[in-house]
Amino acid sequence: MAKVSQTTLIMVRQFDVSAERVFDAWINPVMMRKWLMTNEGTNKLAANEPIVGGRWTIIDEREGVEYTATGEYLEIERPTRLVFTFQMPQFSELIDRLTVELKPLSKGCEMTFTQVINVAQEENWTEADIEKALGEYNSSTEHGWNLMFGGLKDMLSLYVRIQQIGTDHIAESDGQALKQLGESFFKNEYEHAIFSLRYLGYVEQESVLFTDAGVQLLKLLAQHKA
Repeated sequence: MAKVSQTTLIMVRQFDVSAERVFDAWINPVMMRKWLMTNEGTNKLAANEPIVGGRWTIIDEREGVEYTATGEYLEIERPTRLVFTFQMPQFSELIDRLTVELKPLSKGCEMTFTQVINVAQEENWTEADIEKALGEYNSSTEHGWNLMFGGLKDMLSLYVRIQQIGTDHIAESDGQALKQLGESFFKNEYEHAIFSLRYLGYVEQESVLFTDAGVQLLKLLAQHKA
């Protein structure tokens, strides 16, 4: 068996929502499928059993190829701490350990994410080779999480906007009123929402948001409000 070296990645992010909402985004399959190792448009499966010893699985399909990410929950202390393992079996037998720690701020919360990355050494690697490989794995892993955390922030920001509109107001409004809400609120006050909606797999074209499909989108977001 090949020798294994480790490198640790630590990332800190802040969100304008409570720690509970961010925590739930990590363990609620409805939310997981929108940002964690996948997105709404390419996700084939998002399933988990959020108890210590339970497992989680994400299957994402890109260009006809399925990619599986899976692991086991080791610690669950809502809403402050989540520890679980992470593996992509088709690429490696090695299993990483991920830790998510959340603390409240005066507005929103701060998330500290830690991943202990295991790297298999190849035969005849020198110390310099090992150091180079660890640096490359750390950098590429950080890049991937940067993209995912961008999706997470976009998703949570959309929920914040839905809350600001008011879920009761959305539920009681007719289709035409919701179209007007969508156009005035999302397009004018939150320009980045269009990119967010595309990234999260809700819509392919901006115009869709302000049609009957957009009305259903608003109601869907309201039902799954954070």
